[in-house]
Amino acid sequence: MDITKSVLLVVINLFIITRGFGMNDVCPTGDKSCMEPIFGLGLLKWDKCSKTGVLLRYQKLSLLQCVKECFVTSQCTSINFRQNWDVCEVVTAVTNSNDMDDDSKCVKSYISSWEKSLAGKCVDHTCAAGSKCQFDHMTTNVVCIDAYCKDLPYIPNAKTVEHFGLQRQFNVENKCACHNNFKMQGRPFAVCQNTECSSNGFQFDGETTTCIKLVSTSGTTWKDARKYCQQQEGGDLVSITSKAKWDFIMGNFNSVGPVWIGLKDKKWMTGESFNNIFGVTVQLNDYDGAYPSEVENSCGLLVRWSSNKLQDENCNIRKRTKFLCEIHM
Repeated sequence: MDITKSVLLVVINLFIITRGFGMNDVCPTGDKSCMEPIFGLGLLKWDKCSKTGVLLRYQKLSLLQCVKECFVTSQCTSINFRQNWDVCEVVTAVTNSNDMDDDSKCVKSYISSWEKSLAGKCVDHTCAAGSKCQFDHMTTNVVCIDAYCKDLPYIPNAKTVEHFGLQRQFNVENKCACHNNFKMQGRPFAVCQNTECSSNGFQFDGETTTCIKLVSTSGTTWKDARKYCQQQEGGDLVSITSKAKWDFIMGNFNSVGPVWIGLKDKKWMTGESFNNIFGVTVQLNDYDGAYPSEVENSCGLLVRWSSNKLQDENCNIRKRTKFLCEIHM
């Protein structure tokens, strides 16, 4: 390590030891378990970065934010922090060890050398491959969301020419070039696409293909449940606008209790008016017995075990532990 890097590292560590890091720029809103300052950096390795095993690539993140992203991303074991390029890479270990790239302005760090408190509420929450843990400040729960492809883009007879190597982030192009004696047809990019309906979800093929997912929390109002679903691109609370979709939901989510659905004021989130085509008894009377004097008592609830399969309750106060999101694929 040259003298410039040594001095810089000493200065950084002295600041951390005496002051600690402020965590406001790292932790999600409301995640108090992540807000404790950390004292000291993890182990930093200069001049080398992994060129293989990159799961996600971010721009304009601080070193601590980069470490935090690794902690909450399934299968992440280290980070690349490319200072001159303002790039953070979340990296997994690959078979036989990662190929390394010489880069005098790059820092590599293994996540095992950092304080786990950076993960906040996600510290003891394990997500499946291809996903990351996310804290929702509205529900104060942690959930797993799809984040990257489980496998590399399939590029037979070609090689990547990305400067920093392939990554697996959804819908991000990886530039490629043909091997000798092969000719490129179409655009020279390989893209990881999110075509899976991951954990707690089922793919429904109606007029459009959607993923219907069950989300469990410690208690969420209808309005907050909808906001959560809408945070996912193309997402909302589920609208049950056909008998086929009703049968699909009743068949695949047959063991869940009361769940919020995308029905309000007798209208689905698609804008269609409610029409009881399901052959069931409903109780949609804009009334919640627990909050009779409150406004907005017209938010839809699916209650499988009740004689009234569809009911409405208060949108802003009443909390339920489950809701169904629908994401267009």
